[in-house]
Amino acid sequence: MNAEKLRLLLDGLGINVIAKEETGSTSSDARKFADTNPSSPALFVADRQTGGRGRQGKSFISPEGGLYMSLLLPVNMPIRQTIGATSCAAVAVRRAIRNVSGAECGIKWINDLYLSGGKLCGILAESVNDYETMTSRYLIIGVGINMTTAPELNDPSTRAVSLWECGYSASKEELCAEVVHELMKTYRLGFDFSIYAEEYRNHSILLGQEISFLRNGATEYGVAQSITDRGALEVRCQDKTVILDSGEVTVRKTKGNT
Repeated sequence: MNAEKLRLLLDGLGINVIAKEETGSTSSDARKFADTNPSSPALFVADRQTGGRGRQGKSFISPEGGLYMSLLLPVNMPIRQTIGATSCAAVAVRRAIRNVSGAECGIKWINDLYLSGGKLCGILAESVNDYETMTSRYLIIGVGINMTTAPELNDPSTRAVSLWECGYSASKEELCAEVVHELMKTYRLGFDFSIYAEEYRNHSILLGQEISFLRNGATEYGVAQSITDRGALEVRCQDKTVILDSGEVTVRKTKGNT
C-alpha cells in the first residue's frame, strides 16, 4: 500500500491515515487509537493481518494479496441508530468495487460480498457504546477484500475468490479510497438502511434460496423471502415466518444449486 498516494486520494476528508505492512488487526488498531483520540476519524490499512477478526468471534484469514482496512468514525448517536451500519456498509463497499473494477458483486446477508460464486469480501461493523446514555461513541467498520489471491477458508461450505482470479483488477489505493468515500456517504446519512434497502435486496444472493440457520441452538430450514427496511431477513419455514436480525445462514445444496 502506497500510503502517500492514499492520503492524496482522501485529501479534504480530514481522515488520519495509518498504514502498516503487517498488523494483528486493523480493527483492533482502530479501537486502541479511539481510546486516546475518540473524536478523530481515522483509517487503518495493512497489507496483511496476523489476527484478523470476523463476526461472532471467527478469524478472518488475511494473507498478502488483499486489502485490509478499518474506518474509525466518531458517531455519538443512539445505539439503535447504528444497527443498520453493517448492511449500509455492504452496499457502500459493493458500489466501491463496481466503481473501481467494474465487478458486480452479490450480497450474502448480512455482511459478505460474493463474486462468481465465491466470497470476495467480508465486512465487520463494531459499535463502542455508552450504556448509561444508550449512545454509541464510535463505529469501526472493517473491510477485507481479496485483490490478487484468495485464501483457503476454514469453512468447507465456502470458497474464496479474488478480483484478479475473476478477471478484474484494481489499484489497492484507489479501491481503498473509493470504499472510504462510499462509507462516508452512509455516515453522513446516519446509517439509515431504509435508504439502501432496495439496492441491498436487488443484489442479494439469498432471496428465493433454500437456506439453513441456527436459532435457539437448533438448525432450522426455510426459504429466504425478503429483507426488511431495517435489515432483518424474513425466512419462510413451512407454516411460519421467522425474522432473523443477526446470525449466520447457509444456502442449502440441491441438485439445482451447486
